[in-house]
Amino acid sequence: MLDLLADIDIKLFYLINHFHVSILDLLLPLFSKSDFIYIFYSITGSFLLLKYSIKKSLIIYLFFIIGFLWVDFSCAKILKPYFQRKRPFVSINKVYYYSEGSFQILDRPLNKHTSYSFPSNHASNVGYASSFLSFYFPKVSFLWILFALIVGWSRIYLGVHFLSDILAGYFYGFFWAFIFYQITKLPLRKW
Repeated sequence: MLDLLADIDIKLFYLINHFHVSILDLLLPLFSKSDFIYIFYSITGSFLLLKYSIKKSLIIYLFFIIGFLWVDFSCAKILKPYFQRKRPFVSINKVYYYSEGSFQILDRPLNKHTSYSFPSNHASNVGYASSFLSFYFPKVSFLWILFALIVGWSRIYLGVHFLSDILAGYFYGFFWAFIFYQITKLPLRKW
């Protein structure tokens, strides 16, 4: 059963990774840049100031940041070393791989030491951020969900993650967003 799931995961990876058009080659690397992601959530997260008092906004933002840091740390330093799954560009043939500003087709895996693949930190982080903010602003949640989906897609498109890495990252981020949302509600009840 696990072999079948791994085979499906690789086939879906190739389906997404090998579908390239020039406009996406320009745009999708941007969605994998951490700075771009931080700026997007900082700007869109400022909606908190429009809906809540300054004090409530600061509490929500504080728990948002603490949760984000926890998700980022625990995914990178606990989950990835535990699962030790290699990235596509170092584990399978024929990967359309983005590195140092350009794409290349890798006929065989690179012999390169890299961080592990499962789960995706990018997907965990955007899964967390999009879910947490969506709990407070359900009317505009489509904006954050769409952004998270594009970030996940970009990671496969660039050849650095399998679909299962992305899906596990989304789930992990959502799980912790729900936990931190519940924790945040405790001090907010006082005001």
